[in-house]
Amino acid sequence: MSTLISDAMKQQAALLSTLRKANIYTYSLEVSSACRNRIIVGGKEHVNFISNNYLGFSTHPKVLEAVRAAMDTYGLGIGGSPLACGTTEIHYRLQEKIARVYEKEACVICASGYQALVAGIQATIGKGDVAIMDSLVHRSIVDGVTLSGADRRMWLHNDTEDLADLLARVKKKYGRMLILVDSVYSMDGDWADLAALGKLKDEHGALLLIDEAHSLGVLGKRGYGLPDQFGLPDAADVVAGTFSKFAGAVGGFVAGPADFIDHLRHNASAYIFSASLPPMTAAGVYRAFGLLEEEPEWRAKLWDNINYFLAGLKERGFDTGPSRTAVVPLLIRDVEKTMTFNKMIFDEGVYASPIVHPAVAPAESRIRLGVMATHTKEDLDFSMDVFVKVGKKLGIVR
Repeated sequence: MSTLISDAMKQQAALLSTLRKANIYTYSLEVSSACRNRIIVGGKEHVNFISNNYLGFSTHPKVLEAVRAAMDTYGLGIGGSPLACGTTEIHYRLQEKIARVYEKEACVICASGYQALVAGIQATIGKGDVAIMDSLVHRSIVDGVTLSGADRRMWLHNDTEDLADLLARVKKKYGRMLILVDSVYSMDGDWADLAALGKLKDEHGALLLIDEAHSLGVLGKRGYGLPDQFGLPDAADVVAGTFSKFAGAVGGFVAGPADFIDHLRHNASAYIFSASLPPMTAAGVYRAFGLLEEEPEWRAKLWDNINYFLAGLKERGFDTGPSRTAVVPLLIRDVEKTMTFNKMIFDEGVYASPIVHPAVAPAESRIRLGVMATHTKEDLDFSMDVFVKVGKKLGIVR
């Protein structure tokens, strides 16, 4: 008789049991407050560095007002897929808004950012094609490529010379080549060179899909992400992303040429076979887009906090890698120390996320910190003092 629990599952269960017994397991703790700069976890207030709610829009009064109005009209959910009864006037308005933001002909809304990436890739490539991925792309991209049936190749992170060599080697072997990058990388906080990518894809006859998850609302003169940052709205053929960062919500999108988006609607299983994003969420996200234009002070405050925090951490002897955005890694480079560090700062009042293998290589273990526009200088200073106190005890900083 076969058993549900494999040897690999047993090994993982043993590891998790060890972490819990050592009292350094800090995943999936119970939160009992909204996602603000300070958050209640286990009945105690902590500075919130674990979220991606960069602009603080998930609790903005104007966003909540829009959510309540849509909930009064549509209820909890819409009760169907986008191709059935799951597309409302709110969904259409949001799709049109995103298409305008990215200067694309059309857009679809998905129930999650993960679903959006998978659907966008499924609609672009298939068997006989090749996906050419930056080595640090998000797992949703890797899964999307796997489900598409296309072959895959990887190039060294942000190394466009390596990408150029790879494109030259494979372009005669496949029907389509799709270059895939994160606009801002979710673990390191650096961003892709859109200008170089655009030139390479044109030179080699490739396509380019960018994942705007950590870029939308953060980069660019208007907060419209990597294309806005570079002033190159046409560089990417397909733009996908999520609302979980810029709006602190849930859901995702894919934007591109109108015929392509129609093809996606009727052929990408990740889009077709999923219930629609609730209208109240779509309404809140739509209002968050309005705030990008009406209240630019939130982005200004976010960047003031990013620069202040990065400079302060480096002055205190911490390694923040190549980060230059709201994603700030504290590189510990040791799995046990990373887990211990995170538990110790949690006990001191800072809630953050330990990132260890298999999310990153063991030697790349780190604490991942998400800077928010709503963080006060007191929040940042208090947290850095805690990091130093704990870092000295563990021999991470002098």
